[in-house]
Amino acid sequence: MKISAILPAILLPMLLWSSGEKKPLLEAKVAYAKAMQFDYDRDGKINDIQMWATVKIYKTPNGYEGYLRRYMRDVKSGKAVLGYADINMLPNQPYGEKIPISEVKQKGKTVLFKAGSKHYIMVDGGKGYQNDTIIVNDGNRDYLVELYAGDVKIITKPSKKE
Repeated sequence: MKISAILPAILLPMLLWSSGEKKPLLEAKVAYAKAMQFDYDRDGKINDIQMWATVKIYKTPNGYEGYLRRYMRDVKSGKAVLGYADINMLPNQPYGEKIPISEVKQKGKTVLFKAGSKHYIMVDGGKGYQNDTIIVNDGNRDYLVELYAGDVKIITKPSKKE
């Protein structure tokens, strides 16, 4: 009788995966620039804002899917900064268009992928951004991205020994 109660708990995750559920592979939220000052809300006070990127990649039964999204964020509140992109360096509004990812390859705690015209290498070195590495190639050369906050999390399957 106990086996009949345990069996559905074991089979349900397998059925969900086979029915097309996405499994997370990489989740990253990182600040890639020092905070800068800007009165984005035009209230007469200078606010600290920072450039951030969110990357989410999922393994699906048919391969991988996901996105990269760049945005400005208020350091104190954590909210997206609207309007900054219109007059400065970002092409899209914060939390605007998601750039689809492709060409995903994983090896342990390293994931390579393409988003837009750039190739990315993300390495999860452990908890916190201080241990993580991001390299971007724009088609001409590799750039090591300096990180200021956040974390890169790559989810790997446990080995058979674990």
